[in-house]
Amino acid sequence: MKIQTFIVDSFTNQLFSGNPAGICLLEKDLDQTTMQNIAAELNLSETAFIRPFPNEKGNYSIQYFTPTVEIEFCGHATLAAAKVIFEKTSLFEVQFTTNYNLVLKAFKGEENITLYFPLYHTIDHTPDQKLLEAFTVKNICEAKFSEDLNMVIVEVSDKETLANLKPNFQKAGKLSTTISGLIVTCKSDDKKYDFYSRCFGPWIGIDEDPVTGSAHSVLALSWAKKLNKKEMKAYQLSERGGYLDLKIMNDHQLEVRSNACILFEGALTF
Repeated sequence: MKIQTFIVDSFTNQLFSGNPAGICLLEKDLDQTTMQNIAAELNLSETAFIRPFPNEKGNYSIQYFTPTVEIEFCGHATLAAAKVIFEKTSLFEVQFTTNYNLVLKAFKGEENITLYFPLYHTIDHTPDQKLLEAFTVKNICEAKFSEDLNMVIVEVSDKETLANLKPNFQKAGKLSTTISGLIVTCKSDDKKYDFYSRCFGPWIGIDEDPVTGSAHSVLALSWAKKLNKKEMKAYQLSERGGYLDLKIMNDHQLEVRSNACILFEGALTF
């Protein structure tokens, strides 16, 4: 069997930055175990498996795997999948249906790809002190919880505090917790961006995710309320870094504009 495979840097205009995702373009269904093994072998934060629906031009199924588990939704892998389709076909619009019946749309523009993601609400939350200690988070401004993504969101005072976090991932991984991820965020003091963030998920095999689309599906509404804005520019402050232009469409939909670069194209053979 041969599977056309790509590595794509998402949420960036430059190679070797943003968030790399594996994309496997399937011609037929593949069993869960094999997909998980491929994701573990590629060892990227996420690998997406896409397959066109028969006789439905521009409609694809999509499934997301970290090196250890399948997840419901991944923003940067969706962007990477759209980039591959737009580069390898004549399509300007694509629709993905996830394994959890989430429908995601993407459109090809002159400079960026526009995607439509769900917009997730949050509730007030008191984070576990041991969790904060493991990630060296101190003097938090507030904390929220996303039930949809099972993520804790913590706001800190400034960009310097965010940049200087030094997580102990071994300690964090041993915590007795059921959460999937921790997002730490802060308001921007510069004019280039509205807010910054970092995203951690050692419990699902990702210590620090370089750029996380799904996290912004949580962050967008919270910052929109704080800043009294519907359109915002965000930057994920990881070592690789990446940008997202955000627009609140309604209470349940987020428009995301960014780009991606294809680094590698080949075939898995087994």
